[in-house]
Amino acid sequence: MSSSTSKNSVSPNSTSRMQPSQIERLRLGWRRGLTPPPRMTVVDWAERFRRLSKESSNGGRFRVSRVEVARGPMMAVTEPGVRKITLMACTQLLKTTFIENVLGYFIHLDPCPILVVQPKDGAADTFSKDRLAPMIRDTKVLRRIFGAAKSRDSGNTLTHKQFPGGHVTMVGANSPTNLAMRPIRVLLCDEVDKYPLSAGNEGPPVQIAEERLAEFEANSLSVEACSPTIAGRSAIEKSYEEGDQRRAYVACPHCQHRQAMEWENVQWDKTESGRFRLETVAYHCTGCGTAWSEAERLVALRDIQWRQTKEFECCGVRQTPDRWNSEGRALCSACGGQAVSNEHASFQASKLYAPKQSLRSLVRKWEVACRAGVNAKKAFWNTQLARCWREAEEAPEWQDVYARKDSYRDHRVPHGVLMLQAGADVQADRVEVGVWGFGRNRERWLIEHRVLPGRTNQPEVWSALADMMDETWLHESGAELSVDQWGIDSGGFTAEVYAFVRSQAGRGNVHAVDGQDSYGAAYLGVGAQDTNEKGKKLRRGLKTIKIGVSFCKQEIMAQLALRRPEAGRPFPPGFVHLPADVTEDVVKQLTSEELTTKTVRGRTRRSWETIEGRRNEVLDCANYARGMAAMRGWDAMRERRFADLEAQIRDSAPTALTQAADAPPPRPPPPPPVMRRTGRSGYMARIGR
Repeated sequence: MSSSTSKNSVSPNSTSRMQPSQIERLRLGWRRGLTPPPRMTVVDWAERFRRLSKESSNGGRFRVSRVEVARGPMMAVTEPGVRKITLMACTQLLKTTFIENVLGYFIHLDPCPILVVQPKDGAADTFSKDRLAPMIRDTKVLRRIFGAAKSRDSGNTLTHKQFPGGHVTMVGANSPTNLAMRPIRVLLCDEVDKYPLSAGNEGPPVQIAEERLAEFEANSLSVEACSPTIAGRSAIEKSYEEGDQRRAYVACPHCQHRQAMEWENVQWDKTESGRFRLETVAYHCTGCGTAWSEAERLVALRDIQWRQTKEFECCGVRQTPDRWNSEGRALCSACGGQAVSNEHASFQASKLYAPKQSLRSLVRKWEVACRAGVNAKKAFWNTQLARCWREAEEAPEWQDVYARKDSYRDHRVPHGVLMLQAGADVQADRVEVGVWGFGRNRERWLIEHRVLPGRTNQPEVWSALADMMDETWLHESGAELSVDQWGIDSGGFTAEVYAFVRSQAGRGNVHAVDGQDSYGAAYLGVGAQDTNEKGKKLRRGLKTIKIGVSFCKQEIMAQLALRRPEAGRPFPPGFVHLPADVTEDVVKQLTSEELTTKTVRGRTRRSWETIEGRRNEVLDCANYARGMAAMRGWDAMRERRFADLEAQIRDSAPTALTQAADAPPPRPPPPPPVMRRTGRSGYMARIGR
């Protein structure tokens, strides 16, 4: 019995019955299927295929030359080696258009799974309706890919759209389930500073989403875009600093000096009443100082070069980039090699690069913000200049403090130091000690910051601290100086600190300190006597030294912001000196807190908060040492007392130098005390050997 022919099968002579037009379409489709996608950059794709929607612009073809500053970030998408892009930019300049163009490029030419993250689910819906849908409608190649959306098509919903080879999903950062639902190759995070600190209990939203890139590790791309917010707590600022920190350089129309445009170089005159004279607004070149007209600024914006500006270490030298190749990659001044990785390309752009807004308009906004108050200034700083707002002017940038180091070396005591004070901060696995020098003119010097490792419930670390108290530091005069007073924080490990202070009672200069949130003074007097478990005062209980740490923090932050004077000129009062070999980490810790102002139930409260990602032990040690100096009367010392201290150092210097040659060798130090826990209170007791 012969089998029947299926109705879906094609007979051998079916092709011969096709019309010539059908054969031609089949041939064209076959050829199109075998043709690989063109090798294009995102800029090429956008200028060839993208049509702007009238909902968000004036419509028409996309031309990157209209906003030339957008070219660099878009070119980075296909730049060899780039795996992550951070865009810290002002509002209404390039962020959303950049994300749209990246979306269109991958959907059309390199289809793959794409995830777009917005701050909330509602923002994801809005992006889909107001941004993605109009782009698909008005861009022919995308409209052909998606076709007509059907209400019952499960593969094409408001926040999840499938296309051949991939899909684009839009979610809110507040949903950990949606963030971790499926593997993705391209991650686009918009407005990251508005994300919650944690998505549920699973961690930061960006971190959760980036875990989804593991399946496509070889060719994945992650993008973060946002305007910055508060310095030290801005996610986009942190991401930008982790990248290669590219800045947009333009050439001066007068001297051709290339420079990154800064708000500080915009100048204008004021009337006697303080009003801004907007007709005098002009940008001034950092090279020749010439003022640019608005027309000259627009000409300069036609030729923008993005350059890496992140500091790097190469050939054993720490360098700030001052040489670049034609692609903007930083070069080592010694070997000429590319010194900064481009794996994480980060960009910053302000309204100074916006051709559609004049400088006069920008300054007018600043004048209005100055009258409106702090919140308006903050908004201007964030949205117009793409710079973080510092809530406390006393908290300087650590890079500025690091750049004004002195010439003396760590462990050495300069001539201006007249006494040494030390503060110790106690952690579970270490004790950190800061030794500071104090002199005239309210100046102070960081002499040494030392970390003593060891569990603080064990005797070894306390023995090391006791040994350190026996040490001396070499003064430039040749004298050996010892620490006058030791202040040890008792806030976190009270029992252990009290036991150690009791064990050092014979010295007479070792104190348990208690930090107080007070702006009254650095030294607030003696605290209450310690008690036992029942709250009863111990007969021989220790009395803590109360330190006004808020006062100390405010004081040192203001002093760290002082500029180093020119050679030959005296240092300003209160100048804080740092050794030439101080590390970046020490300086970061020294500037790790900032003063924030919050309004709670109608009442304004100020508090010091640690900048995210930094430790603050160096700052704490400095505050305790400052409290010890205040306790010894440093704040009220007169010249006669300073002269006496100077004479003591001078008189001891020859003795130290003379005895160094013929004195018998010093006896070895006594063995360290053995510490053990005793009693129900768990205090540490000292046992002689």
